[in-house]
Amino acid sequence: MTKGALAKGAVILSIAGFISKIIGAGYRIPLFRLIGAEGMGIYQMAYPLYTLLLTISSAGIPVAVSKLVAERVVLNDRQGTRDILLVSLVMLSLIGALCTTALYILAGFLSREVLKDERAYYSIVAIAPAVFFVGLMSVFRGYFQGFQQMYPTAISQIIEQAVRVATVLIGAYLFLPRGIEYAAAAATSGAVAGAVAGLGVLLVCYVWKSAILPPVWTKGMGGKSLSLLMTGYRILALSLPISFGGLVLPMVQILDAVTVPLRLQQAGYSVAKAAELYGELTGGAVTLVNVPTIFTLALATSLVPVISELHARKNKFQIYRNVNAAVKAAVSICLPAAVGLYLLAEPIADLLFNCPEAGIPLSILAPAAVFLGLHQTTSGVLQGLGRTHLPVKNLLVGVVVKLGLNYYLTGLPVFGIKGPALGTLAGFCVSSVLNLADLHRVTDWRLSRQVLSKPAVAATIMAVGVYLTFGFLKLTYNMHLATVLTVLFGAGIYFVVLALIDRGSDSTIMLLVNVFRKRS
Repeated sequence: MTKGALAKGAVILSIAGFISKIIGAGYRIPLFRLIGAEGMGIYQMAYPLYTLLLTISSAGIPVAVSKLVAERVVLNDRQGTRDILLVSLVMLSLIGALCTTALYILAGFLSREVLKDERAYYSIVAIAPAVFFVGLMSVFRGYFQGFQQMYPTAISQIIEQAVRVATVLIGAYLFLPRGIEYAAAAATSGAVAGAVAGLGVLLVCYVWKSAILPPVWTKGMGGKSLSLLMTGYRILALSLPISFGGLVLPMVQILDAVTVPLRLQQAGYSVAKAAELYGELTGGAVTLVNVPTIFTLALATSLVPVISELHARKNKFQIYRNVNAAVKAAVSICLPAAVGLYLLAEPIADLLFNCPEAGIPLSILAPAAVFLGLHQTTSGVLQGLGRTHLPVKNLLVGVVVKLGLNYYLTGLPVFGIKGPALGTLAGFCVSSVLNLADLHRVTDWRLSRQVLSKPAVAATIMAVGVYLTFGFLKLTYNMHLATVLTVLFGAGIYFVVLALIDRGSDSTIMLLVNVFRKRS
């Protein structure tokens, strides 16, 4: 792949991924307002089970298929690319069918004995077919990426997300009169509709591949192919390590779905109230904290090839410069978001979700935006340096801390839903600090006061402005309008102050421009 093709492909997938994440984050606000905290709790219980099976079955498939197809392209093996596609489709069809069937059969047991809320049964059944369709979709995405054709993947990602969100909201609205468990199930079925739509786009691209792939690859045979058995073995050998490496977060989500409602019930809450509190945390607070990290995740993705190239050239000065740029950018984005979410937690939760109670876990979880942004950014740097195991190790340590605090604190009535919020905050704090320590050990880079001081000063001035402004506006206007005006005013203060005190070639904006310019 040429450098130009690599940059073009990366930009296409980054834009598509960014649009998909924005859509995926935005729909939770109207959904929360529609089905409430209790409905969101039921909705959130089914998703970790689906994510876990999806990760096990197909997380590494796009990478494995694209790598093998690219190898066959270099060898001019047209039949080999078809064999890879055929074997992958057969494998994922079987695995996906087994996983879907398992969810159907075990839905009653999982909802009753594991999640401790029988209303989650309908959501588990509704989402089960998505495992099958997403698996097939991952095969076709890997196939086209192997030919350096990123448009089919990008288009299918956006269509999948758009159809999913539309189905989620329409389905929840139509089924809400029957009960929140049915509304939550209709919402989870959006994953199936989105997967079918995304797969449909890829099938159309495959049928019309003569318009996408070079003509030499759309007719005739050629090249020396591997046996079908060897092809299947290589797909598994490449995909399984990636799949198992991606199990950390799905497992955490499942343990949260299992332990948090259970411990809340043991603390004296009813099943319905436990689901409501769980929805306030996962459907409300976590959703808002994750918004600024959409940008830091894109930054981390951009950093990997940049740092990798500089590391290969042994250019330590530029590595330091880019690490400073990345960390400073992450702090500049996430710190004001964390401060704003902390100060305005309850009015923001009321404005967006019509649920001011979600402000309780949000106020505790808000600082996690900074630590999560730092973890993502430093993980990108460590991956670019070839130390891919370190972020995984550090995340696992953070997960252990989180789960321990979750279990202990949530069961104490004095903490309740504050327990898992504190556990999550502590977990990301630990993992980000360990990443920074490993980065120092590997490169001798240190987190300097210069990187943090200017965003911190701007955020402090913003905090004072937000506190005073909201205190005045809520006496003059209604709470919702006061909240919107305060958020806009606070953002304006922050960026004006940062622009005034952060000038020159080492400013956040100039450093970011250099990072993205090197990428392309």
